Amino acid sequence: MIIHVLGTAQDGGYPHAGCKNSCCLNIWEESTQHRLPASIAAVDLKNKKLYLFDITPDIKKQLHLLDHYNCELAGIFITHAHIGHYVGLLDLGLEIMNTKDIPVYVMPRMKEFILSNQPMTQLIDNHNIKIIDMQSDEIILFDNLSVIPFEVPHRNELSETVGFRLLSSNKSVIYLPDIDSWDEWDVDLNEFIMDNDILFLDGTFYKKNEIKLRDVSRIPHPEIVDTMNRLSNLSHSYKSRLYFIHLNHTNDVLREGSDAFNDVINQGFSLAQDNQKFEI
Repeated sequence: MIIHVLGTAQDGGYPHAGCKNSCCLNIWEESTQHRLPASIAAVDLKNKKLYLFDITPDIKKQLHLLDHYNCELAGIFITHAHIGHYVGLLDLGLEIMNTKDIPVYVMPRMKEFILSNQPMTQLIDNHNIKIIDMQSDEIILFDNLSVIPFEVPHRNELSETVGFRLLSSNKSVIYLPDIDSWDEWDVDLNEFIMDNDILFLDGTFYKKNEIKLRDVSRIPHPEIVDTMNRLSNLSHSYKSRLYFIHLNHTNDVLREGSDAFNDVINQGFSLAQDNQKFEI
């Protein structure tokens, strides 16, 4: 099994549409610094199948990253109904890929969201996708992979929000790109890190004061500095398991060599990178 990181940025990618500030202004011509929206794939090399976790607006580029595996797209798992996490479903439709009954795994409110809104409903009517129900903490079994969704607190205007635990025979991987705060979640974060081998966790903001033009209270996410402080007593071997993902374009950890980037690395934590691969 391979975990292939398909994107590490917040929903709009990096650089970000409409941003005229220095964080994005000079990045357009630097293609090597671009980031795609957060998503990972689990690739079952033995059975030639792959599973997506979130399907983003940049799914065309992300599927291309997986072409060399020559694997069938066997399932898509969606965390929640914010645009960067599900809108790539539209590429599966008649006008583009015209897929055949791709399984899409969703929680109850996410299912209702898809069933109630065009053009997603058309994907079902045309048999491009088929909806598979998930329940929090229930195991979904595949040949070499088990997937367990778990609910987390987030801005649930349109659907509930989940993270995923991916279990191979050797490793436990967490994909949790969005959460409002660690305090609102009834889980001991230190134990959570120690109980899993690779964790992709919400790193949207390094510090919330990086947001200048919006009310940051309306877009709650834990600060990276707060997350690191909560985990400061862990050994280096545990800290390095945490890969911050879902990085906003304002977040200086995107810019290698910045004070924020160096702070994360020097404290022993990790930053997820587009096209990064892990054997599990």
